[in-house]
Amino acid sequence: MDITKKIRLSGLLILVGIIAGIFSVAPSIDSIDYLTEASKNSNQIIVATIFQFILSLTYIGFAILIYPIIKNFSTSMSIGFLSFRIMAVSVSVIGIILLLAILALSNSFVQNTAQDPAIFASIGNILKNTRDGINHIFMVLLLCGGNFFLYILFLKAKLVPIWLSIWGVFGIVLSIMSGVLLLFGLVEVITVEYLVLNVPTALFEIVLGFWLLIKGFNLKISFNFKEEL
Repeated sequence: MDITKKIRLSGLLILVGIIAGIFSVAPSIDSIDYLTEASKNSNQIIVATIFQFILSLTYIGFAILIYPIIKNFSTSMSIGFLSFRIMAVSVSVIGIILLLAILALSNSFVQNTAQDPAIFASIGNILKNTRDGINHIFMVLLLCGGNFFLYILFLKAKLVPIWLSIWGVFGIVLSIMSGVLLLFGLVEVITVEYLVLNVPTALFEIVLGFWLLIKGFNLKISFNFKEEL
């Protein structure tokens, strides 16, 4: 596969990942009554699990496609990007497993009403809080860490317009802020504050996906640049 096709496919993967991310949301898990709602909406959770797996594949697929190209401009930064992306995907898979574990716990809770509900609630809270921490804090921070290397490389090598690279870095800062605020309990998951902080990144990824799909990289200028950092 030539470079142009790889770049276009990487842009397509970004857009597929955005769609998969939307369908990976499981409202019943975020409900206060998730122990009963999860079992009632088991198909919704299974679908969310499938799409989260697809999202993970787009993350690693994008990295695999783009790494051979960006390493020509900075080996260290491209390795940094790839390393963070691999860690993020690994964490994402753990999140998928926890989602299925919550569903299994909910099914057990509904089928065993005679047992102490406090035990199920305690286990459920541990699984749910761990999953929230993985999906909304640590995976976000790992993705931001890798993307920081990537967008700085974009900026230095002028692979994409400067304004697009700056937008990406700005979005990373806000997304990291959302993760840190969530970690310290200053905001909750899926709140207005949390969503507002992540909107710039979401919009950027849509624009970047279409840019790579249609325009690609500015390789005529970029191949004149190579720097080992």
